[in-house]
Amino acid sequence: KFYRWLVNISVYLENRKVLSSIVASLPAVIIFIAELTEIIQCNSFAVQFNNANNCYFNNSGYFAQDEICKHPVYTMYNMIMLLMVVSALIQLSYELKLILLSLITAGSIIVVMIPTENAFTCYDTVIYNSSNGLYADYIQINYLSTFNIGVALVVLVCSTRQMEITARILFLWKKEATEKKDGVEELQRRNELLVQNILPLHVAKHFLTHQGEIYNESHNEIGVMFASIPNFQDFYTEDEINVQGKECLRFLNEVIIDFDNILNNTKYKRIEKIKTIASTYMAASGIAPEPEENVDKWQHLVDLADFALDLIKKLKEINENSFNSFHLRIGISSGPIVAGVIGANKPHYDIWGNTVNVASRMDTTGKPGSVQVFQETQEILATRGFKFTCRGLIPVKGKGKLLTYYLLGREATGANHLPNMLH
Repeated sequence: KFYRWLVNISVYLENRKVLSSIVASLPAVIIFIAELTEIIQCNSFAVQFNNANNCYFNNSGYFAQDEICKHPVYTMYNMIMLLMVVSALIQLSYELKLILLSLITAGSIIVVMIPTENAFTCYDTVIYNSSNGLYADYIQINYLSTFNIGVALVVLVCSTRQMEITARILFLWKKEATEKKDGVEELQRRNELLVQNILPLHVAKHFLTHQGEIYNESHNEIGVMFASIPNFQDFYTEDEINVQGKECLRFLNEVIIDFDNILNNTKYKRIEKIKTIASTYMAASGIAPEPEENVDKWQHLVDLADFALDLIKKLKEINENSFNSFHLRIGISSGPIVAGVIGANKPHYDIWGNTVNVASRMDTTGKPGSVQVFQETQEILATRGFKFTCRGLIPVKGKGKLLTYYLLGREATGANHLPNMLH
């Protein structure tokens, strides 16, 4: 309890510059007043100076006896030590230190030279055993004390100023170093975010910690989707109205951004965007390195199918707002793939394999506004709440004839029901 109370007071004082300066100066002021009071009291009650051979203390004995005010010269030493303490206070600014040092020095010199002169003169008489009060052979101790205190003031003012300059330089160096360090950390953070936007999270971590190493991985149960806008080529023209095609690209960019925003939904955390090729959006699901516990192994494919339906729905909303008639044509496939990072300075994550080729063919052979899958994928999704209609056998380049299906939507089971997306 006590140390918390003390810490709270320290924090309170630290946050208030004026109050902390007053608190730091107060002990020095108290010691200074106490020291002056002691030497003045000593002088007033101890010394009766008659001549060089009679230096009494209230007529009770000689100065050489163990009496009060035996060594008034210690006042000078105490004042010099007090000056050193004040100059070392880091809570005080240089200007405030200069004021305190000057006031302590002035007060000390005045007291040594005027009110307590008899005590110092008596000290000289006894220590040096001079006769008739003549001090031709040495400097009087009160003048010597004044000189020593003045020299201490000059030395401490110069050293304090030098420490102030050094502290400011160190502060600026530290600030500059901190800013550079923060800049480097911010740049590193941005680079990591950039890499994580380019690569899947687990791939980005590997790439950042093992630069220069070839990265590749194999997966056996992956979902791949190609979603293209086949009539975008008819929309794209390089005329003056479209500013040599820039307006067309701006519109396509807005569409892709809307698709990315859908993908950022936590519902689709198992899906990774691979790339865009012209007006084709490519994504894959299930490429995480470690499977989730207590989750269906094909849940990522279910998410990919839902994602495909959401993309069609989003493009319809865009058409209504922009008075366009774009159609999304989507192909989905499932199976094994090989993934890897190509390039070092400009890394690119990509996937290869028969599953990728089939998904691409499902897209190119499909109909606008539809989601086409081949038989194996249909069997997986049909047992997980999706409705299909059989299209039949279609010729697929390099594959012969494949039995394909169109995805109609979810089964009518409450909130998961989606309307028929096929037109």
